Amino acid sequence: MGRNYFNKNLSILEIGNIEFYLNEGKGCSEIGRLLNRTEATIRQEVKKYSAYFGSQRKCSNCLNKDNCHQKYLCKTIRDKVKCSQCKYCSYSVKVCPNYKVVIDCELLKKNHHVCNGCELYFKCKKIKIKYHAETAIKMHNAVQRVSRIGTKVDTFPEEFKEYLSRLIRNGISPEVIMNTLPEKYQIFKSATSSFYEWIDKGLLDCCNLDLRNKVSRVRYGTNTEKRNTVRGHQLNGRSIEDLSEEERIYRPLGVVELDTVEGIKSRELLFTIMFPCFSLMLGFKIKRKTQEEIGKILDMLEDKLDSYFYVLFRKGIPDNGCEFLDFNLLEKSIHKDLHKRMEIHYTHSYSSYEKPHIENNHILLR
Repeated sequence: MGRNYFNKNLSILEIGNIEFYLNEGKGCSEIGRLLNRTEATIRQEVKKYSAYFGSQRKCSNCLNKDNCHQKYLCKTIRDKVKCSQCKYCSYSVKVCPNYKVVIDCELLKKNHHVCNGCELYFKCKKIKIKYHAETAIKMHNAVQRVSRIGTKVDTFPEEFKEYLSRLIRNGISPEVIMNTLPEKYQIFKSATSSFYEWIDKGLLDCCNLDLRNKVSRVRYGTNTEKRNTVRGHQLNGRSIEDLSEEERIYRPLGVVELDTVEGIKSRELLFTIMFPCFSLMLGFKIKRKTQEEIGKILDMLEDKLDSYFYVLFRKGIPDNGCEFLDFNLLEKSIHKDLHKRMEIHYTHSYSSYEKPHIENNHILLR
C-alpha cells in the first residue's frame, strides 16, 4: 500500500470501503489494518457518522432536543442570525451529527454497534443504526462547513456585545464567559480564540488591560534576564558541583542524601537519610521543620555510631530547604577536638534530579 498519513481526514474512497467491510461483518480493528488506519480512527468514524434508518428523522424525536444549539448546517446561509437555529430546519436534521434516539437492541451492544452485516437486517422492523457512505460524506461536509465559517462580530446584536464587554471589565475570563452563556445567547457562541481576536482588534468595549491573566503573565522570550537561584549558603564552594564526578554520579561510600518528608501541614514529619551505596534509607520523626531538629538527629547519630559515623557521613547532599540553610550547625561536631564531622554540598534550586535516590523513595512513602 502507498504511504498514508494518520493525521489526515478519511478520503471518500476510504469511507466507501468502511461501509463495504462493515457489511461483510468485519470489525474495526480488522478494517483499520486493511486501510492502514488505527482502530480508534475507524471506531470513532463509525460511532460519530452512523445514521438512523427505518423512520423519518425529526427533531422532536431526538434525545438532545432540549440542549441543542447546533447551527450553520445548511449549504447556503443567507442570514446567520435567522439561519442559526437548525432544530427548526427540515434539511438540517438529515445531516445533524448529534441526532440520537433510543434503540433497544441487544445485538447492537456487540462488535461495532451498527446494524451493518446483521443477519436480521431485512427482517427487523426497529429503527436501525447503519453506517452509510453517502450519508457519512454529507455529515462530514456539514461539520467542515460549520468549522470553517468565520464568525463576524459585526452581525451580532449590540446587546450581546455589551454583555461580553461588561463581563470582561469585571475580570471574568473569556473561557468562562463562552462556557456559561445564557440560553438567549447560545446561538452566538464562538471559539475562545475568536473572542480574544475581537478584543485585540477593538471590536468590543474593552481592551487587553481588562484581561487579568493576560496582563499578569510574562510572555515567553521577553524576559532575557536569568533568575539568580544561588543562595548565600551555596557560595564559597558549597555546591554539588564541587563534588568529584564519581561522587556526583555513583555516590560511593560516605556520600549521603538528606531531605525531609512532610505529610499534613504543621504536623510531624520525617527527616530521611539515604545511603545510595547500600540502597538503604533511614527515617527519623521530627516535630518541626527546623534546623535545630535536624542538628539534634545528627548529634545523636554521631554519638551512637562513634567512629563509624565519619565513614558513613563524609559528605551530605541536602536541598535548599529552610531546615538545611545553616551549614555550620550541620557540620559542627559534638566533639570539641574535631572541627567538622561532615561536609555539606547543596543541590541547585528546582533540581530534584540531582538527588534522585531519595526523591524516588519519597514517592513510595507518599
